[in-house]
Amino acid sequence: MTHFPRQSQRLPILFGFGLAWVLLNLFLTIDFPLPSAFTVKPLRPSLDVWGLLLVLCFLAWRRVPFTARVYLPLIGLLVFGRLFRLGDVIMPVYFNRSFNLYMDVGYLPGLGHLLANSFSTLELVLYGAVAAGLVAALLRQLWRALRTAHVFFQDAAARRGFMALTIAMALLVGAYWNGHWPRELGPPAVSTAPRVAAEVAFIANIRQIRQQGLSAVQMAEAAIPDYQASLAGLKGRNVYLFLIESYGQTLFGNPAHRKQFAPTLARFEAELTRGGYAVCSRYLRSPTFGGASWLAFGTLESGVWLPNQLRYGYLVASRVPPLASYFAKAGYRTVSVMPGTTMPWPEGRYFGYQAAYQARDLDYRGPAFGFAPMPDQFVLDRIQRTEILPAKAPLFIRYVLVSTHAPFHRQPQFLQDWDRIGDGSVYHKLDPIVFPNNWPDLTKAFGAYLTSIDTELTVLGDYLNRFDHGDALIIIMGDHQPNAHITGPEAPSLVPVHVISRQASALEPFREMGFAPGVIPPDIPPFSGMQEFLPDFLAGFSR
Repeated sequence: MTHFPRQSQRLPILFGFGLAWVLLNLFLTIDFPLPSAFTVKPLRPSLDVWGLLLVLCFLAWRRVPFTARVYLPLIGLLVFGRLFRLGDVIMPVYFNRSFNLYMDVGYLPGLGHLLANSFSTLELVLYGAVAAGLVAALLRQLWRALRTAHVFFQDAAARRGFMALTIAMALLVGAYWNGHWPRELGPPAVSTAPRVAAEVAFIANIRQIRQQGLSAVQMAEAAIPDYQASLAGLKGRNVYLFLIESYGQTLFGNPAHRKQFAPTLARFEAELTRGGYAVCSRYLRSPTFGGASWLAFGTLESGVWLPNQLRYGYLVASRVPPLASYFAKAGYRTVSVMPGTTMPWPEGRYFGYQAAYQARDLDYRGPAFGFAPMPDQFVLDRIQRTEILPAKAPLFIRYVLVSTHAPFHRQPQFLQDWDRIGDGSVYHKLDPIVFPNNWPDLTKAFGAYLTSIDTELTVLGDYLNRFDHGDALIIIMGDHQPNAHITGPEAPSLVPVHVISRQASALEPFREMGFAPGVIPPDIPPFSGMQEFLPDFLAGFSR
């Protein structure tokens, strides 16, 4: 067994071990990208790192050399712990919910798509190169830190000292859990082990969780005979459903946001009044927050609550009739417009639209605007010319509008002269509205978000008045709240819904559902979930 021969050699190795311990601790406990990442909070001892050091201490005592068989599994555990911690930090900040390892891994391709559309190619290459360099350097430092710890534990006195510290920490943790520790100081140490254990338990129970999701869809399938609906109450009028990305309750419920949003809302209401429209509004509860819009679309159009990707997968493989199928049976031409969809979307077959316009189908010749491949104003103009003007049958059109998609850093201008829109090449000549915010930090992005919503409602208000929509029924609603950087913590998952028509009688079924006159939804709980929209709509217009 190796002993340090002189005190002069002990101190540098002890100092090196201390630095290595701090590095390993910071790697697992830092709350990046939260502001608390740059406080003393990450210096609280990590029991996970302590456990790895105990392993190294044991291996040194057993004279096991520091080979790849030792350090690769340890580095793997550290990287897993870091990524798990990142998920635990990010999910509440962006999506207002806790991280679920099993469910959320499936969102990684979508995350890659989002980032690819939020940065230029040059930025992606530069950031990718920097990230690769940082990861390589960090892995090298982790290896050096573990090797330093292994060398330190070669000394018997070092091992005894570390074991004494371990016993002391065990006593402190025991005192904390038994209520003999000042709670205002917080725990003496931190660990992700309880969270990992909870995820392992979730995965171990996944068969039952899958069965619960499948049962919810099967119940909806069993209710198909009860969903027969003629939609005769619509009297053949066109129905337009506009789903606005990130249009959330925070604009109405947060006092500071409400004050800034009020002029936009007043202009929108005045535009509706000028066009002779009646309007009523209410809130619906979305199954998602800050993202995963397809869960909201699926819930709204199927009548099945879809809180996660697992249940969504069961739905799109089921026989549950979607909203469009009822319109088709009533003699409507059904059209889906999704300008933000740039990749294959096979599950779109479930929703049953007779015509589906995705980004490639709209023949746009202008620039992209962040996540949005094209401005929503262009989309409305194109569908007006290709579907609405030549229509020979009543139309049901579902628009998924994306000009308000995070990170809100690059937005199109509103064009007052719609005749200039054409194929969209005019946008090359117009300066975009640019804001300095981007991923990952959107804490100061409310101004950009508000501007995007202001432009969207300006576009919609002008569109409804500029073109003759007769007695059409228009439904404008959000899909989910913006991410929690903007809403703040513990915001409800509510979205506003506005129903508009020049025929006030067309709004009567909605008033019976709890909608109130005007553009401000009543803040009166309980709030219905999006899954209740379909049966209520079918019942209201099939009498």
